[in-house]
Amino acid sequence: MNQKSKNMLDRYKTINTRRAFSLVEVLIAILVLAIGLLGLGAIFPAVIAEQRNAFAVIEGENVASAAQALLSNDEFVNFSLISTDFNKKDTATDERYSYEWTIPQDGNASNYYGWTSPVPGFANFATGLWSMNANGSSINTDISIVNSNPEIGQIPISARLFPQPYSGQDPKFVWDIALRREPSGDRLQAAIFVRRIDARIRVPKDYTLSDVLTNGGNTALPTEPVLPVAIDVTNGRTAVDDGINGNMFYAAIQTLQVKVHPEHLDWLIFEDGRNPAIDGSVGFASKVGQQLLDNTGVVRTVIGVPTVDAADPLVNEFTTNRVILVDPPFNLQNAGGSDTDDARPDSNSNDTDWDDERASWVRQVVFTPRTPVSIRVINLEESR
Repeated sequence: MNQKSKNMLDRYKTINTRRAFSLVEVLIAILVLAIGLLGLGAIFPAVIAEQRNAFAVIEGENVASAAQALLSNDEFVNFSLISTDFNKKDTATDERYSYEWTIPQDGNASNYYGWTSPVPGFANFATGLWSMNANGSSINTDISIVNSNPEIGQIPISARLFPQPYSGQDPKFVWDIALRREPSGDRLQAAIFVRRIDARIRVPKDYTLSDVLTNGGNTALPTEPVLPVAIDVTNGRTAVDDGINGNMFYAAIQTLQVKVHPEHLDWLIFEDGRNPAIDGSVGFASKVGQQLLDNTGVVRTVIGVPTVDAADPLVNEFTTNRVILVDPPFNLQNAGGSDTDDARPDSNSNDTDWDDERASWVRQVVFTPRTPVSIRVINLEESR
């Protein structure tokens, strides 16, 4: 081998030596790449979940818009049939200032908690039928047609499903309403709650969810139409309905008595929140992410539980009540109660000077056992 060839060979060896990686370097590179891929893989589920939630909110708003259109059509349900004095201010009562949401209750479902009038609301908790004729006092007595045609004042579950059964798509959502009078002019107001249908509902082979939710009687299907959202009245917990278990009731809108303190405007205090009789409702209302509609007409989100210093003058609230953090915080005018004048005066109170302020004080929240994807408050037209 001449000198020229030797020099070329040495140069080739030098170049290849510089380009080579040791086994340790390769393994380190693989480890770094694996860690990066694992981190990227951990991000994807969170991103997908956020996208799914965002899409559900958009769909929920579409459902609320569809429900609003139906409620505005008196051929669907005629709100002029509601009694003219339903939930209006009454100068003869102690709560002249009260504009609270009317929430249905049922004597066999002790887990439904509230103190307002139980009508109009669910005529049947076992089927989820909403009716203005759940109690005669909720019907305008000047209109007798409702007595012989109660269906004109009813909204069955099948009408509250979206998309509608057998419309080409299976139902994905169900909506409900709570009613009240609003403060500015005693106008009838509705709160529309939109929820996802329970994803655990079983659909037999060769049938659809529309069949399961609407058809009872076919031997291949449950003996009764399955409730889209259900609660087990034996323990007050949300549960999946199978159309057979008689302990399943419709998971209706619930209510709790609350208060706000001016020193902690991001706190919401559930009065009597340590009472075992309402533990189920307080549990639903206080879970992170829950949407709460208060009697001022504002929707607030539960974001956690506050921490409190032992020196805080409100530390005793945690002994008898449940306290949560909400967003957005309340306005100072929303706080009231015993520090200024009692938000719920006894029968001896005739002081009307505080009525305007009391009307803006937070006393009540309404919510659904399963967190809704949308809540919308609308005013309803009443033709007399």
